[in-house]
Amino acid sequence: MSNLGYTVSALANHLLVNIQIYFPKGAMSEFIDSIYFLEGNQIGTGIAFQRMNQVIIINLGTNFTVSDVYTTSSREKATNSDVWMNGKQEIPFMLSNKGVTAMYAIGIKLGMMPYFADLPANETNEQAVGAENWTSREIFNLREQLLATDVQNGFLLIEKYLMNMLRHRDFSNLEKIKWLGKVIPTTPVEEICRSLGFSRKRLRNEAQYYLGGSVKSIQGIIRLNHTLSAIAHHSDKSLSSLHEYYDQSHFINDFKARTGITPLQYKRLCQQFPEIKYTPNFLAMQKETFLQFIAE
Repeated sequence: MSNLGYTVSALANHLLVNIQIYFPKGAMSEFIDSIYFLEGNQIGTGIAFQRMNQVIIINLGTNFTVSDVYTTSSREKATNSDVWMNGKQEIPFMLSNKGVTAMYAIGIKLGMMPYFADLPANETNEQAVGAENWTSREIFNLREQLLATDVQNGFLLIEKYLMNMLRHRDFSNLEKIKWLGKVIPTTPVEEICRSLGFSRKRLRNEAQYYLGGSVKSIQGIIRLNHTLSAIAHHSDKSLSSLHEYYDQSHFINDFKARTGITPLQYKRLCQQFPEIKYTPNFLAMQKETFLQFIAE
């Protein structure tokens, strides 16, 4: 353990994985949840399900490719930018890295993405948006510095850079967005509107801008992610005890619509690959392995 964060090194499936994590303190902690450094041989390959994580990636290794999960087609789309941002993702996809993964992943807190980007959150949905589309060229200078220093200093360079970005932002809505980020998982839309003094139309517009989707859309993704985590951590329990849906039929139908597989198939994946509990909505496996498994 260091004063900056912590380091995890593991030999999994004969692949050396280096994970270092930094948790910002002070004012930055209101905007950034954590900053990860990930390094390893092909550790970036796997199936990504729906998630609310809004992330800035500074890539120092091999480029990634994305493709459809549920087809055998080999057609892939390359992520060519060295720095990009991912917003809300609702469509499952296959992420692949055929070389060495080395990158910083900056996890942005719910609603805070527009404070780091010159565009609304909904314009980053379902795609990786290169930094040239949302910020200045200075972020590429930061990348060059990160290539030339160690990881712990890299965390500090990133934090300093992000603090400089925030100095030029308008924070008049910050307290409302912070409050919305806290209550959105459990509070009905009507109650949120009353508390903020917003019409439903205004709340929808604010949510699109800061969160990347309507309140109900965000609530659905958050609920799914809670369910994925619950199943991954307690795969020995019955599925009916691990979800918050009002009935079993709604749970099964919503789960399959969002992931493409049934809750039982996901539970069996968790039982066979227990490491999924560390990344419940990212299954670190090849597409062929995944398709063969769910076809059984």
